[in-house]
Amino acid sequence: MAVATEQLVLYLLTDGGLVRCRATDGLAGMEVTGTDLDGETLREVCQDPFEPRRLWAASTTDVYLSEDGGESWSQLASGGIAFREIWAMAAHPTRPDELYVGTMPAAVYVSENGGRSFRELASFRELPDYARWTFPPAPHTAHIRSFALDARAPDEIVVGIEEGGIARSRDRGETWQDASGPPSETAFPETKDLTGGTRYQPADVEPGRVYRDVHWVIRHPARPETFFAATGKGTYRTDDSGGSWALLTNGLPLAYSLLIAGHPAQPERLFLGAAGNYPPGWKGPRPARGGPYVSSRYAMNLSEKLGGAKSVIFRSDDAGDTWRALAGGLPAEHPYVVTGLQMHPRSPDALVVCYADGSIYCTGDAGETWQQVGVSYPNLYGVRLFAQP
Repeated sequence: MAVATEQLVLYLLTDGGLVRCRATDGLAGMEVTGTDLDGETLREVCQDPFEPRRLWAASTTDVYLSEDGGESWSQLASGGIAFREIWAMAAHPTRPDELYVGTMPAAVYVSENGGRSFRELASFRELPDYARWTFPPAPHTAHIRSFALDARAPDEIVVGIEEGGIARSRDRGETWQDASGPPSETAFPETKDLTGGTRYQPADVEPGRVYRDVHWVIRHPARPETFFAATGKGTYRTDDSGGSWALLTNGLPLAYSLLIAGHPAQPERLFLGAAGNYPPGWKGPRPARGGPYVSSRYAMNLSEKLGGAKSVIFRSDDAGDTWRALAGGLPAEHPYVVTGLQMHPRSPDALVVCYADGSIYCTGDAGETWQQVGVSYPNLYGVRLFAQP
């Protein structure tokens, strides 16, 4: 009887569609096997935890389904999503066909039929500071940036909000609590001027609180009460499920942190992608509206003056207490922002990172040495790795 073999498939999320690649020679070799969803700006690709050849993709406006490992895609009606600027999507790890979508303006939607229709978890918008959440470009509209779902706590939904901090539900979205730390009167603007007549009001780092500009949230693989957050003013850890947060600084500058990943087999090991400069200093395209990895053309362009994003990949082996920058073949202070940081699903010492200019690097030894991959697509906004039969 023939035995099915797995292959490692990489999906490149670009502003012109989805690119499917097959890995060869570990991660160092990569060949393009197809493109799809032409003209779409991709925000996420998720694998069905129960059927590895079943995938969902989210563009800025639509949700798509593939039943054949990404070889073909169909658009889903996704009725019920009222706000059609999608920023995040995640599949539930233990309940089949349960899919979450986060949007701008900040709202959370759930599907229980594989993305064909959604309903809003409306009490999310009743959080006390919701009306004060903000974002630099006018009209200062906050949005969902990431989900943290965990099989150990199947009824919990944790979301990172740009710029609204972290929120958590323990009852599948019926009720929500702020998990950003102690209450604060100064974490958000008093009012928001929707006309854009009032400048964006930045905030200071506050002791005990996670900074409000949250980009990525993950949960510790061995201690469920511990979370890590990558934010616009540094990287944070909570050891009490969001009651209080600590800014992690030993070996880590107060950088614009974007992506963070935890090693499942070595629970204290973390990888972080961060930029030394804020979005106005990044090289790359400047559309009218900003996005997760681009700055608006109406913002100041400081990329030449500041030398670009100055992206660096860091590693910690003690749950964030200390950090070191990784080199060994990675560009030093890459001028384009880091947009992808993904572990091999079967061998977590193997990772792939990518940057907005399309360059992709891989490591097989937990970041000690790196090689550039021979595939590159411009305006690359993410990479996802899946094992597929």
